[in-house]
Amino acid sequence: MKKVNLFVPLILACAFSLHAQTNQPPVNNFVLVTNLWYQGDKSNVMAMAEQRLAANSNALAGLVLKMEFDLEFSNDSSLSNNVIRLLSAAEAVTNLFMHTDYPRMRKNLNWFLNLLAEEYHPTSAELEEEKAKAFIIHKRMTYECYLKWLHDDGLF
Repeated sequence: MKKVNLFVPLILACAFSLHAQTNQPPVNNFVLVTNLWYQGDKSNVMAMAEQRLAANSNALAGLVLKMEFDLEFSNDSSLSNNVIRLLSAAEAVTNLFMHTDYPRMRKNLNWFLNLLAEEYHPTSAELEEEKAKAFIIHKRMTYECYLKWLHDDGLF
């Protein structure tokens, strides 16, 4: 009889523990990523981008994160390709952000593409200097607002 009495509290404790674990609020990816970036854990942000892009090559959040990483580390060879992929993938999305904020984003990114293609020709010393700046912590993401829009639309 005592064995049964010992199992009841154990079962209840396990049940409450499982209930507490399943009722945790969902992880806010926007807050997680921006905090990682601000703290200087940019490689982890890139890993999250690659994970999203491995699951879906047109994942907008993954493309924005990859674009942000390439911009920060002056990976100009892949930066323009990522911007083009982002613009292409975003055209297919019909969420609220796409109707209200996407035209501004598209205009900004098209301007940025033109800058990369025509006017931006840094020397190797300038590139090295920019890459060194990437390791500075407590900097916000350049395109953080795009991630916020995606988060607000439920896409991140």
